Amino acid sequence: MAKTVKDHAVGVIVYHEFPRSLKYLILKHKKGHWSFAKGHSDPGETEFITAKRELHEEAGIDDVEFLSDEVMLIEKYDFINGKGLRVKKEVAYFIARSNTEEIKVDNKEITAFRWCSLFGSESRLTFKQSFKVLKEADKLIKKKSKTVTKQHGKKKH
Repeated sequence: MAKTVKDHAVGVIVYHEFPRSLKYLILKHKKGHWSFAKGHSDPGETEFITAKRELHEEAGIDDVEFLSDEVMLIEKYDFINGKGLRVKKEVAYFIARSNTEEIKVDNKEITAFRWCSLFGSESRLTFKQSFKVLKEADKLIKKKSKTVTKQHGKKKH
């Protein structure tokens, strides 16, 4: 039986409101899989700071609005790494709206990107668990936007 190690990372599910639809940023990592901006915390970093740093490093995005400064979703999965170790991975996700569609991948950790609709993301994302997390994020985003619309739509008496 393979030895088990734990791995904790922090990520950001980013969306942009295009004229006709909401799309999600999907990144191709150098190891070949398609996922979201994510990485490990540097010593002394909060998860929120890690999320902002990873988004800047991997996609060149700084002009974002986070739905919350708290973790909104957790993704958990296991895999066997290149050294034969079983990795129990946990990724804490924030959700952010990008005010730009312009992406500048770092070409070190990230080699390509796509803006995809929710359903277009299903065939692009490498792991099924990532799509499950994205569906949850989509629900939270739509719930949040209805709340904002209702607040802005109230009449003052």
